[in-house]
Amino acid sequence: MALAYDARRSTRDIDAVFEPHGIVLDEAQNTAKELGLPPWWLNEQASVYVAPGGDPSARRVFDHPGLRVSAASPEHLLAMKIMAARRRDADDIRFLAEQLKLQSAAEALAVCAEVFPDEAVSDRARLVLEDIFAASEDS
Repeated sequence: MALAYDARRSTRDIDAVFEPHGIVLDEAQNTAKELGLPPWWLNEQASVYVAPGGDPSARRVFDHPGLRVSAASPEHLLAMKIMAARRRDADDIRFLAEQLKLQSAAEALAVCAEVFPDEAVSDRARLVLEDIFAASEDS
């Protein structure tokens, strides 16, 4: 969020999907030691929320020999955050919905269905979305 969408916030870690797996993890650990970062600063925890086909609309944010960094599209990131349904992601969901000019929970759910066509959205996620869009209507 901070890197790709200039969201004005800090983050505890960087969620990534990377390959080759072993060498990237080794170098992340070396970087953590060198810079005094926590060992989990670069992790794959969010990879369980990546759509099976990946994100064809991901945009390249850094390209250098040996390192290529892409950021998830706002649609994909929104869908991932909806599927995770964590209250702490509410601000990110709100931010992404604004970027995508979504006006309702139904529109956000439609984006989620496009990214994850074979997965059901939990009742918890629906409630999070309803709260987010109800709050924006009150503003």
